[in-house]
Amino acid sequence: ACFDAMSGPEWKSSTGAKVGETWLDPNIKCCDKEWISCKRGLIDEIKFKFIPKLKGTIPPQLALLTALEEIDVRNCDITGTLPDTLFSSDSVIEEIDISQTDITGTLPPTLFVSGTLKKIEAYHAGISGTIPPTIGMATQLKEIDIRDSDNCKGTYITVDNWIVNPIRTRDPRRGGNPNALPKYVLGRPATRRQWKRAKCSGYSGTIPPEIGGATKLQEIRIKKNRISGSLPASMALLDAVKKLELDENKFRGPIPRGLHVSKECRLTDADELAPPPFPPGMAPKPPFPPKMAPEPPA
Repeated sequence: ACFDAMSGPEWKSSTGAKVGETWLDPNIKCCDKEWISCKRGLIDEIKFKFIPKLKGTIPPQLALLTALEEIDVRNCDITGTLPDTLFSSDSVIEEIDISQTDITGTLPPTLFVSGTLKKIEAYHAGISGTIPPTIGMATQLKEIDIRDSDNCKGTYITVDNWIVNPIRTRDPRRGGNPNALPKYVLGRPATRRQWKRAKCSGYSGTIPPEIGGATKLQEIRIKKNRISGSLPASMALLDAVKKLELDENKFRGPIPRGLHVSKECRLTDADELAPPPFPPGMAPKPPFPPKMAPEPPA
């Protein structure tokens, strides 16, 4: 199914050799094929990341691999959506990486229901929508990375190859003219390829309060999206968080009392997030009595 859905005949190794055709070789056992790993004779890992010429969609038939624990298609020309049939209460998937792909749609609610997922990476993917409330069922989840989801992977486009007029760069003592016009001329070749990142809608909505059930979360990286609202009070239950990246969203309101981040916390530009208010009678006193405060300099 992967061979047919992901342009198998075009797959190449890091050296440029075509290796996709080996998948059709009946003399090569399934567990001995490129990019496949097995445990006790059953496929448990599929790692297609960085394969040149790999493009297509993730086939829903992967749900038939009952021992599959990891799917990695990072930086591949993968489109379509994440098939919700891949995930169920019986699946054992622990890690999935769709970063820097053109996969669109939403995170399927079934993604978290098995309780086995430990890591979901969708950095710079085209996923949008909201974070499903079923994230609270992901009792083993340690890392969620959905940063920069307002930018899809993009593609190369052809543009004019403008360069500074060579005459302007020569030494005037050798006939050059630093003020020669035009300032820019077309180079050789006259065109070049330029990477253009596609614009996506990114995640929106709010962080569901059910996130407090994912008590093993260590990294929450959701910067550069359109998530709004306030941080749910249940985030205070996440006492294992080491890295929290919320900047470049539309959050408002107080930070939940008791939320502790042990390593890195980025709230810059998270709109109007504020520390939690002090309980009545516990606000800190000013450093000087009102009448003894130092006079401002003249």
